[in-house]
Amino acid sequence: MQIRIGQEILSREALLDSAGLLVEFSKAKGDMLTWQKDEQQHDVIDLVGGFGSTLLGHNHPELVQTMQQLLSADRPMWVQGAQRPMAQQLRTVLADKLYSETQKQYQIVLLNTGTEAVEAALKHAQYEYFQRINDAQKSCAQNWRELEIRLATNHIELSDDFFYECERLLEQEPIETLDELKSAIEFRNQHAFNLPSKVAAFKGAFHGKTRGSLATTYNRDARLPFIANNPDATFIDDADEFATKIDTWQSHYWYIEFSPLRLVKKPINQLAAVIYEPIQGEGGVVPLSASHNALLRHIKAQYPSTAIIADEIQCGLGRTGVFLESIANETPNDYITLAKSLGGGLCKISALAVENSRYHNEFSMLHSTTFSDDDLSSAVALKTLALLERDDIKLKTKQLGEHFLCAFNQLAQDYPDMITQVRGKGCMLGIELASFADHPSATISNLDCENVLSMAIAGYLLHKHHIRVLPSLGKRKVLRMQPSGYFDSAQIIKVVDAFRQAFDLIRSHQVAPLLSHLIHSELALTPFSKIMNHPQRDEPIATGVDKVAFISHLIDQDSLNEIDPGWDVFDEYEQEELNQHILPVTLPSILARRLVTSSTGKQIELVLFGIQMDAESIEADRRFNQAKIIRSHVHEAYRLAREEGCKLVGFGGYTSIVTNNCCDFTFNTPAATSGNALTVAASINTILSSAERHGIELSKATIAVCGAAGNIGQVHSAVLAKYCQSLLLITRAGSTSNMNKTLDIICENLYQAVDQQQTGGQLLKVCRDWLAPRLGSEEPHVLIRELKSILLARQLLVVSDQFDTCKTADVIVSNTSSPTTVFTPNYIAQHKPVLISDVAVPKDVPEDIVLTRPNVKLIRGGVVNLSHNPNFTLPGMLLPSGQVYACCGETMLLGLAGTFSHFSMGALTCSQVEQVQALALIHGFELDQEKPQNDVLQAAS
Repeated sequence: MQIRIGQEILSREALLDSAGLLVEFSKAKGDMLTWQKDEQQHDVIDLVGGFGSTLLGHNHPELVQTMQQLLSADRPMWVQGAQRPMAQQLRTVLADKLYSETQKQYQIVLLNTGTEAVEAALKHAQYEYFQRINDAQKSCAQNWRELEIRLATNHIELSDDFFYECERLLEQEPIETLDELKSAIEFRNQHAFNLPSKVAAFKGAFHGKTRGSLATTYNRDARLPFIANNPDATFIDDADEFATKIDTWQSHYWYIEFSPLRLVKKPINQLAAVIYEPIQGEGGVVPLSASHNALLRHIKAQYPSTAIIADEIQCGLGRTGVFLESIANETPNDYITLAKSLGGGLCKISALAVENSRYHNEFSMLHSTTFSDDDLSSAVALKTLALLERDDIKLKTKQLGEHFLCAFNQLAQDYPDMITQVRGKGCMLGIELASFADHPSATISNLDCENVLSMAIAGYLLHKHHIRVLPSLGKRKVLRMQPSGYFDSAQIIKVVDAFRQAFDLIRSHQVAPLLSHLIHSELALTPFSKIMNHPQRDEPIATGVDKVAFISHLIDQDSLNEIDPGWDVFDEYEQEELNQHILPVTLPSILARRLVTSSTGKQIELVLFGIQMDAESIEADRRFNQAKIIRSHVHEAYRLAREEGCKLVGFGGYTSIVTNNCCDFTFNTPAATSGNALTVAASINTILSSAERHGIELSKATIAVCGAAGNIGQVHSAVLAKYCQSLLLITRAGSTSNMNKTLDIICENLYQAVDQQQTGGQLLKVCRDWLAPRLGSEEPHVLIRELKSILLARQLLVVSDQFDTCKTADVIVSNTSSPTTVFTPNYIAQHKPVLISDVAVPKDVPEDIVLTRPNVKLIRGGVVNLSHNPNFTLPGMLLPSGQVYACCGETMLLGLAGTFSHFSMGALTCSQVEQVQALALIHGFELDQEKPQNDVLQAAS
């Protein structure tokens, strides 16, 4: 079963919305946007810059005027097949500008978008390769005809030595006739001509998302679903390694020379094109390295037929302080692609420039588009080029870049724990965030590991400081900034101060103010000097220790606050809203690693995986969504546990329920266990020891089991039936079939107890008196069936769907799957001792019930004391040191025992309970310790 989860199933809009970035702007002017928020108008500094499109700012007045004049003049826009002088003028102006920059003549192809310009460049390079092969094939055919003519006119003569030499070169024998020679040459030449061309791009590259350009886009998530295992495209990382690889892409065909007569090789270079960005934008604002630059010059010198494509779509036209970044770096550029800023931030237009000597005129027929060459885009592009020149945008961006870099480099010095590197040039800048995987705040750590912390920071900057930035698509730890060339440098200090405040929040672990904008909450800052008591996530563990995993979810608000104290300032409803907001972008994460020691000296490592859903949200998911969300998170946590090398995975709370007591993993590894066996064992042992101390004689007691139709409730009932006088089985209405199964299990266990001559309570005595005379003479299943009828008739077993039936009970075991408490004081007797074991997580019984019922002894069932691990704690479990929930304890026990096979999977049995009881004794896990729900309240009782 394939489970998809997290960001991979989100739309772009949903991902932006998760960070509070999907807002509507009503106006734009220059570098400022207008945002109508909460009935107030806010000015927002825009550093996204249309992903590099607004080099001249938003709605430049002269560009707007150009558009208005053109539209007012009723100029024809779509007159394909006619003269289009404005487009031709743009080609001429752009070609002249490129000549002044490069001293080379280019043919200009006008298109619509950046990805189309790349598509056209790759197609033209492929067409160049095709024409070279085609010309070689024609040349070979002409060459053979010339050989035949020369032979026919006695201008040459083929000797035995010539044939022997051809045999040696072609590695084929015999070649004794002209036909044999022709066949051998044609076979080898055709193989060479059929070899596919190759295209190379650089690691981290982004060249577009249409299918052709996507082949050269490095982002695997964007590329692989559409172009998987593409043999024609490769990505360059190590320059020397790639230079060696090019040698393997050099082939040849065979050709006959006549003076002197001989068979010679002609080279075929399969590398049709290399495409590069002088500064990678989506890849994280990464300049082309010196080694990669040298590689491109090497390719240009050694393999001149390879088309070298400079993708200047984002960095070109002056954004980096120079008109073309490839020229500034002295990098080859047979082709140049331009877009984004060419349209002045108003029109969609791009251009492919191909060096004249390489251009094929017929390409204009092979790559055409309806919406190119229009007057509107051409006029705006012409005006854009004029403004770039008139206002010396290159100089402006150069100076702005120097101011920005100076300020950001100082910021990086002040926050070396926050910033890895500041990169860029001119008005194309990026700040790469440090790794926060080990941050004390589990929330910050998880957001960072899922590559969304940068988006959270961007959301904070937008909502709290009205500054708009976005992460790079291919490297989301990088926040990139692309202001216009007219940006007011006085605003730089405001931008830097906003980053400082964001970093101060992360430094001081203040999750709440960093994320509060997502729920429109205004919070006062906690003093930065206050130290939050974050739980320890990792502890020293020696290598070679077996690993087991446990998958948990949030219990309640206190559980989340224990995992990350930064959430404590939110109330319950705010926590729930915020949690629901960020859940879609996060995955299960490792909350803790703990070393567990047995009384035998054996040790294991426990890896705790946390799912940030609480019981109420899980129950809602079960009710309205067939548990799809929680199941997907459980399956992802199980996969992560496998990657961690865990040999066993335990499930707690709803994680077991939603996977049908782990049956989702029956045919999978690692092994799985539900934790139900030790949960029942711990609960029963605690009841047996606590009842006597609380003045309850179990043999004469009535025991109520709430949730008796569930698997844990069934085994509880079956085991406790041996010790009591009568059983009340409480279940939801409509669980009749499951209750029949519970009754069968109870009666089977009572039958076995009588058969094995066990002692116990009054209920077991009644069964013995009735069964003893008939044992051995009648079929067991007949006796069990009749026993069930007798016990129900005598009301020694009572089935009810009313919780107030518990008023007659001396002992109550509650293990429902309710997300909220189900007990009230009215359900409990007032004038006799009552022992309640609350096995449910979250609790079925409110802690303060002991205040209104002082006769009640309330214990937390299903908790184990780790006598040999007194300092053991797990974040979010809300337990004192040295204690663990039995469901998790079962995972630890099986790991210590080396039992790495499926255990309490599916229906729980009484024999499994007995097995873990025995293991607990061996490894020093105490099952009969009373654990009060709340010490203060318990003392009051």
